[in-house]
Amino acid sequence: SSINYRAGMTILDAILAAGGPNDYASIDRTRLHRKVGSEVLVYAIPLDRILNEGDIDSNVELAPGDVITVPERLL
Repeated sequence: SSINYRAGMTILDAILAAGGPNDYASIDRTRLHRKVGSEVLVYAIPLDRILNEGDIDSNVELAPGDVITVPERLL
């Protein structure tokens, strides 16, 4: 899914706006891709801790152009 950026949006805001993770999501392998200068930096996001434990310290604020990926888990 693609959603529009808004100021103050966090990882959790974006995930929920996209419909939340489904049963096939590998939430522990969530990544944030952010362009900084001429390179793209990739950050591991502990979405499982954000969703299941309320780990607000990991619920980072997004920047325009950020891409969040949540791959499918292996069954």
